[in-house]
Amino acid sequence: MKEKSEKLPTLGYKGTRDFYPDDMRLRNYLFAVMRKVVESYGYEEYDGPMIESLDLYRAKTGEEIVGKQIYDFIDKGGREVAIRPEMTPTLARMVAAKARELPRPIRWFSFPNLWRYEQPGHGRLREHWQLNVDMFGVDGFEAELEILKLACDILFAFGADKTMFRVRLSHRKIMDGFFTKGLNLDPAKGQELSKVLDKKNKITADEYNSDVKRILPDDPQALEKIERFLTASINDLEYIPGIDLSLRDEISILFKYLDQLGLGEVVEFDPSVVRGFDYYTGFVFEIFDTSPANKRSLYGGGRYDNLTSLFSNEALSGTGFGLGDVTLKNFLETHNLLPKLGREDVICIPLLDESLLGDICAIADELRKNGIQCETLLNPSQKFGKQITLAEKKGFKYILICGADEIAKSIYALKNLQDRTQVDLPRDQMIEILKKELFT
Repeated sequence: MKEKSEKLPTLGYKGTRDFYPDDMRLRNYLFAVMRKVVESYGYEEYDGPMIESLDLYRAKTGEEIVGKQIYDFIDKGGREVAIRPEMTPTLARMVAAKARELPRPIRWFSFPNLWRYEQPGHGRLREHWQLNVDMFGVDGFEAELEILKLACDILFAFGADKTMFRVRLSHRKIMDGFFTKGLNLDPAKGQELSKVLDKKNKITADEYNSDVKRILPDDPQALEKIERFLTASINDLEYIPGIDLSLRDEISILFKYLDQLGLGEVVEFDPSVVRGFDYYTGFVFEIFDTSPANKRSLYGGGRYDNLTSLFSNEALSGTGFGLGDVTLKNFLETHNLLPKLGREDVICIPLLDESLLGDICAIADELRKNGIQCETLLNPSQKFGKQITLAEKKGFKYILICGADEIAKSIYALKNLQDRTQVDLPRDQMIEILKKELFT
């Protein structure tokens, strides 16, 4: 007896997702809302390759990602390459390639698919889609003001209010000064400590204390000094050793304008914000959900002034942020902000008789040519009641009934499957009435 062949599993690769039509409907909705906001600010869309040279990420991305999380391999030409774990290095490479040609400020956005080999969990997968928004060519805090406003406006566009999230803001030079003069750390040790602080809330207190003591074995007050720094207000900075107080003034000016824009109650100074990427040089920020059910970082960003200098002698300041689709979806679900996404702008036409196929196709074609999406069921052997049930299951709001009598009279019936109402639709008024019903 011949053995049956073993079937392949239907589950995808761990930490990834299959996007069925309902999932794509949600993803397209998220992208559409974000796109509308960023384009309203004048940002233009770009894209880059999924695979880059591994050296691009070795230079500035950080050891945590390059050493443990990156998907890298040797290609058939013997080159070390990687699947992109983030978009900013690719963006910097592209901007540097045409820096002299591009009018400034450069405002670009993208929706890259990103990959990292990490343990999947709530709000974190091995692959995700992410909105990246960046501005190049503005050296002052004006860039941060716009980026922060835009980052908040995206959440507002989804229906969030100011109680649902908080923006925590800091400056990498404040941390660098404290590390160098307050803790007497060299740059390498400072970088190591910044990684510990960045994951402070993700490890146990014992692990955190052990890491700090390992980096600062000769300073018995290290933990106390660091805690004082991490909990400092803007006015406390003058009592923290190593802080350039001109940075305090710069932060205060930024907050003055944030107040004018109505964001003073949303954005707060928090020196514990570090951000994990090595390329940040100035302001850094993270946006947090305030709900106890999802109290986590949603997204963040900051300033990177030296990234384009990896590719040319012309340094070009940049600032921006990345918003992942997984954390955004979790936020919207937590606050009940996701709308019911159906097929309310698509007309469904059942086929009641095989002899009507030509007429139904002609009617559907007329709808499509006039910008009305239309699906025909194409199963004349199926009873009308079952075709209605199928239309409901597929998420349609409307069906257009075009039986033999309706076609003979040139008067169709438009049935609303949600409220069970039905109206006559004269053929010569069909397009006008449908557009009014669907799009107004």
